[in-house]
Amino acid sequence: MVGFFRSGNLASRVFDRQFLSPRPGATVNTVRHFYENLVPSYTIYDIDCPDYSFRKFTDDGKYLVAFSRNHQDLIVYRPIWLTFSCHEECDSHDLPANAERFDSFFKQLYSISLASSNEYICKDFFLYMECHQYGLFATSTAQSNDSSATDGAIHGVPSIEKITFYLVRLEDGAILDEKAFCNDFINLAHSIGAYLYEDLVCIVSLRYQTIHVLQIRDSGSLVEVRRIGAFCREDDELFLYSHGQAAQGNSFLPSIKQRLLSFIFRKTWNEEPDQALRVQHLKKKFYFHFQDYVDLIIWKVQFLDRRHLFIKFGSVDGGVTRSTDQNLAFFAVYNMETTDIVSLYQQNSSEELYSLFEHYYDHFHANPQNSSHEKFISSHSNSVHALDQLRTIKNKASSSSQLISAIDRHRHCTEHPIKFISVRQPNVVKFKIKPGSDSGGSDSRAKRISSFLFHPFFPLALSIQQTYMQPTVVNVHFRK
Repeated sequence: MVGFFRSGNLASRVFDRQFLSPRPGATVNTVRHFYENLVPSYTIYDIDCPDYSFRKFTDDGKYLVAFSRNHQDLIVYRPIWLTFSCHEECDSHDLPANAERFDSFFKQLYSISLASSNEYICKDFFLYMECHQYGLFATSTAQSNDSSATDGAIHGVPSIEKITFYLVRLEDGAILDEKAFCNDFINLAHSIGAYLYEDLVCIVSLRYQTIHVLQIRDSGSLVEVRRIGAFCREDDELFLYSHGQAAQGNSFLPSIKQRLLSFIFRKTWNEEPDQALRVQHLKKKFYFHFQDYVDLIIWKVQFLDRRHLFIKFGSVDGGVTRSTDQNLAFFAVYNMETTDIVSLYQQNSSEELYSLFEHYYDHFHANPQNSSHEKFISSHSNSVHALDQLRTIKNKASSSSQLISAIDRHRHCTEHPIKFISVRQPNVVKFKIKPGSDSGGSDSRAKRISSFLFHPFFPLALSIQQTYMQPTVVNVHFRK
C-alpha cells in the first residue's frame, strides 16, 4: 500500500531517494519510479528556431542531431536548460523573453558539410556509438531504376551510383573515417540497411546480396572484418579456385542461400518420421516450393549477439518497396562462426518467434547498447505495463501483420493529444502534448505530418508539425 500511494511531490521523492535504500536487485525499478514525477509541465508553441530537419536525440541525451534543408550539412546541438529566477511562486510568472528562442534550450556545437553537390545526406539514417560518442551517417547520389543486372547483381533491384558512410566524432564534428559503396543499393530509410551492435556494424547490400560486417576501432577507423553472401567462410573462394571451379562460379547459388535451402530440406525431412512417406512429404513441402525458396533475397539483418545474425528473407518486390505485408518472408538465425542457419521462422505465422520477441525484446531492439541509460527504457521485456499494452494491441489487431512496427518515422497528425498518465493513478492526466500551434486556427482539411523527439531522461520534448505549403511548426515541451 505504501508503494501504491507514492507521493506526487517531487521534493518528497528526492528526500525519499536520499534516505531510503531499495531492496536488493530493485535499484533500477526504484529509479524508474522516480521519473513518474518528472513530466513536462509547460509548452512553448511555434518557437523561433532555425529551419533545419531535426533527427533525434542521442541515446545518452548529450546531443541533438539535425540536418540542413538541402541535405548537405550536419548540425549538432547540445541540450541546455532554460534558467530564470523569481522571488515568488515561479508558476505565476511569465517566462523571460529569450524563452521563445530555440537557442535558449539548445546550444549549437558545429555545422559540417558531409555531402557534395550531387550527394545528399539520408535524413532518416543515424546510428550512435555511445561509448566513444561516434555517429554514423550516410550520403548517397540519386537512385537509378534503369540499371541492368550485371556482375552478380539481383534483377529488379535499383542502383545508386555512390553510397558513403561517415564516422563522425560528435564532440567536435571530426570525420574519422568513411566507407563507400559504388553502383549498389542499400536501404538507408529509417536505418533499415545497417545495424549497430557494440563496435560492430552490419550493412546489407540488396543489389549484390552481401552482408558487410564492419568493426569500429577505438582509433575511429572502419575495418571490414567479414563478408557474407556469395561466400560464407573466408577461404570459400580460394577453395573453388583450387578445385578449378572459378570459371563455373556463376552456376552456383550463393553460399548463404545454400545454407538456407539445406536447413529447409533437413527440417522438412525430419518432419515426417515414416520413411515410406518422407519422399512424398518432401515433394509437397520442399520441391514444390523450391523455386520460391531460391528466389528469396536478404531484406534486412541485425545482430542478436556478436556471433548470431537475425536475417529476414523475402521476395525482390518486398525488399525494394515499403509495403511488405503481402509478401512471403522468413526470419533466420545465422551463426557467423559455424556458418549454419540455426533456426527459421515464417513471418506473421510463427507463434514461437512472437513469443521470443515478446519476452526478449531488448535483444531485438533497433540499437542495443550496454549503456547505463538503456536499462531505464521501458519495454515489454522489463515492464509488465508495457507487456500488457502489447498484448492488448495484439488482441485488437485484425491481422498478425499489424502487430509490430519499430520504424521511427513521421506520422499523420491526429486531433488527439499525447497524454502523460501515471501508472499508479490511471485517471489522472499529468500533461498533454498537442501538436500544432496554440491558436487552433489551422485548416483541419490540410494534410499534416507530425514527429516527436523525446529526450531520453529529461522532461524535454520537441513536437514538429509539417503542413503542405506552410512553414514548419516546432513546439518545445519542458518542465517549468
